Amino acid sequence: MVGLGVWLYAIIDWSMVVNLSNEPGQVNLQTSDKPTLKKFERAIVFTVYFLGPVILSFLAGLGFVLLRRRGWMLASVAQALIMLACLFFYGASRPWFVYPIIAYCILMILLLNSRSVRAVVHRRPLTPAEARTEIAHGE
Repeated sequence: MVGLGVWLYAIIDWSMVVNLSNEPGQVNLQTSDKPTLKKFERAIVFTVYFLGPVILSFLAGLGFVLLRRRGWMLASVAQALIMLACLFFYGASRPWFVYPIIAYCILMILLLNSRSVRAVVHRRPLTPAEARTEIAHGE
């Protein structure tokens, strides 16, 4: 996601954007300015739609390490929000990279809801006696 954002900002002709910002009274845009403005608009919309879900995904990763259940829930919500952002972003500009992101989110949601992941996440905490036997057996 961050790489896509960097790529969207890298393809913008920044000299054209600076020239347009220096001339605020100009209402008629030249035909050469429209693609640059479209790319700039696409990059801004991408940032608006995906900044929150990306931060939530980062927090979900930390949550998996520190707080199993809450991390699992944050990861599920983050994947759903990323898919929702993809749908909104797709309606605005129809980029090609939305399809792989949606496919990734679907696979991650299926993985998060698989039996093995749920068993690990929803496992009850061990009592001190159970923890000692687990350490002794090397499990």
